[in-house]
Amino acid sequence: MNKLIRHKAEMYRMVDGSVLKQVVAARRDAQSLSTRQGYDALMKHLRDFAGDGFDNRVVDEDYVVDFADYLDARVKKSSVRGYIDRLKALVRAAKSLGLIDIIPEVNFSGLASKEKSSEKVFLTKDELQRLCLAESPMQSTKNAFLFSCYTGLLIGEVEQLCWDSIRYSGSGLVLVRPVEGLDEMVKIPLIEPANNILKELEKDYARLPDEQRDDHVFHLCSATAIGKHLRLWADNAHIDKKISYSTSRHTFATMALRAGIDLLVVARWCGYAKVQSAQVYADMVHRVSRSDGEILEAAFR
Repeated sequence: MNKLIRHKAEMYRMVDGSVLKQVVAARRDAQSLSTRQGYDALMKHLRDFAGDGFDNRVVDEDYVVDFADYLDARVKKSSVRGYIDRLKALVRAAKSLGLIDIIPEVNFSGLASKEKSSEKVFLTKDELQRLCLAESPMQSTKNAFLFSCYTGLLIGEVEQLCWDSIRYSGSGLVLVRPVEGLDEMVKIPLIEPANNILKELEKDYARLPDEQRDDHVFHLCSATAIGKHLRLWADNAHIDKKISYSTSRHTFATMALRAGIDLLVVARWCGYAKVQSAQVYADMVHRVSRSDGEILEAAFR
């Protein structure tokens, strides 16, 4: 953490990861089992999100916004709201317990109540090409994000992706993934850019000593680091959008729909059991700005 920020946190006893741990420990005996499990799950997500800086990182507006983006790529929308509400409760409890002097100026309620799916950010074909050409602070983040743009995988799915999920089919390589809520698997065709990423990762894997090899395709940094990488990378590509890892899935779905892939197929590729879950992507495609002349011209091609 920046020394000035850390000094400020110590001077005013602002809430950070170490304070959150104290609050959870102090309230544990008075909570039901289900409540304790809910806060344990929150703390696990917070540790995964903040990485090595968990204890010292101050909970402010940027922290909570980035944490909400982290959750959005891993859990259901209703769960995002639940976790943000729990974090808000911990912060307020820290103040009532005298562990901090001030409650951070964070719009917890706005983050907890808004539907993050209402304003999904996706990349155009041109923006995706600019990202491919731009320098990224971390190659592993660049590889994973672009692979998700070509496959629709969320960051949690990328982190768990193993080589045995990449298989040969009649038309080439496919990625096999489960469909949420259904006892079935779906095959996502791996297009050339995705295959090129896998080839480079295979070369890296082959160079590793045996004791360092495992079955995972990608090995990523903490969610906090990935968020920073994405922002810097987007700046390098001159993309004026607030992108998060979820932008990759939104890009994949809108690209597929604009190419003419059926909505049901796109829903299955994204792991959704119900086609309605992917309807938002069809709406996003319809919102793409085109003049009447362009629409008329397209109709006669």
